[in-house]
Amino acid sequence: STAIIVTAILGVILTSIGAGLVFIPPDQRGVVISAIEPKGYRDQALQPGLRWVIPYFENVVSYSISRQTYTMSIAPLEGQIQGDDSVAARTSDGQEVLLDASVIYAIEPDKVVDLHIAWQKRYIDELIRPLTRGVIRNAVAQYGVEEVYSLKRVEMTEQITDEVGRKFSENGIILLDFILRNITFSPEYA
Repeated sequence: STAIIVTAILGVILTSIGAGLVFIPPDQRGVVISAIEPKGYRDQALQPGLRWVIPYFENVVSYSISRQTYTMSIAPLEGQIQGDDSVAARTSDGQEVLLDASVIYAIEPDKVVDLHIAWQKRYIDELIRPLTRGVIRNAVAQYGVEEVYSLKRVEMTEQITDEVGRKFSENGIILLDFILRNITFSPEYA
């Protein structure tokens, strides 16, 4: 009976130690949600490697800090949303254009905790996508249809890149590149 009790106690101790060990891969950071901390989370994200958290009182939410791409495309099998996910926008002369675009971004490693507090895992659907689409629509509205397609396309792309980069930065995301992939006209205009 002593051997059974010792084995049971040893099993509980080893299980608790195992529950407290967390491995963070090199391309991720971990946000520690804590029942012990007054704010409910640790101020610093867990760095890569084998880390220790308090078993049963803390858990870890991992975020990738590597490059990620979000694509909005008219092609039904491209991008994160199946079907037509292109950005419909009106030019200054009232023509509707459909734009395919991609944003390449990464989460800023030092701001992972802030991103988690503000957005949790919703940041793609509730920050990246709507913010980018809104900035594209606002930029297109400043140009005529011929300018959007040819004359001022580079200028418009730079304007979108600057604005999206600024707004991403405010939310702990680094814009690495904005790519305006395709512009399609409405059937009436074409």
